[in-house]
Amino acid sequence: MDRILITGALGQLGTEFIKHFKKLNVFVLATDIKLPKYKLQCEFEQADSLDKTRINELVKKHDINIIYHLVAILSASGEKDPFKSWKLNMNSFQNIAEISVENNIKKVFWPSSMAVFGTESKLDLVIQNPLMNPSTIYGITKLVGEKLMEYYFNRFRLDIRSLRYPGIVSVETAPGGGTTDYIIDMINAAKKGIDYTCFLDENTELPMMYIDDAINSAITLMAAKKSNLSILGSYNITGFSITPKKLLNEIKSNGFNLKVNYEPDFRQKIADSWPKKIDDSSSKKDWGWNPEFGLKETIIEALK
Repeated sequence: MDRILITGALGQLGTEFIKHFKKLNVFVLATDIKLPKYKLQCEFEQADSLDKTRINELVKKHDINIIYHLVAILSASGEKDPFKSWKLNMNSFQNIAEISVENNIKKVFWPSSMAVFGTESKLDLVIQNPLMNPSTIYGITKLVGEKLMEYYFNRFRLDIRSLRYPGIVSVETAPGGGTTDYIIDMINAAKKGIDYTCFLDENTELPMMYIDDAINSAITLMAAKKSNLSILGSYNITGFSITPKKLLNEIKSNGFNLKVNYEPDFRQKIADSWPKKIDDSSSKKDWGWNPEFGLKETIIEALK
């Protein structure tokens, strides 16, 4: 039986993974550096993912055999303290990899990001294996992690699986410091009836996906036979692409009268180095990826 550890469990993805596994009656141990504000639907232990000894003890204590490692400082937050971001993103990854090898962990899920791409990646439509020149510390750590995934599989047969997530739309959890957070901020402003100042230009196009698709895609990838997977690193994945202007029009078409001002800041430069659209045909071919939520369905769900 699967016994799952989720690190960074109180973030956007972690809270949704907990709900999913609860429905399946699967054992989950959630960990985070902070305490939850409400009772979780699983076991919880406060733990720092940089503390390898502590995480290793929890793995042994709870007979963990699958790990979802979600700890990371995201793009915009990462630029404020790149040294801290490197330490957390990379050292926690290394700890989980080492613990997994030592304890014969069956599978690890680790989210990568479209931040691994860059201006050399032909951003109008980024293929699975383009040139990559990430410009943020977040993107650099994700690219290094992808290379380590391949190395650890070839060296130790450690099965780490990964998706290059675009922006994720979820109103259940507060934005975590990403460059695509504007979409959640704008939706929340519409629901509150207040004006919104967007930190990106109105015509900045970026890929997105709804949170349900983000969770289901990871679950589907983790369930796939290893022999069906042609990518040892991280798979491209996407739902739809959107601009702040297009988002505003979609919000208004749902009956919300939102006023938006545009004042691009340092996050504009980050967004300009990211894809407009992503080719995820390898995911569709290898493990049957197919998004359920397009732009209209996502905005309707998020505005409920």
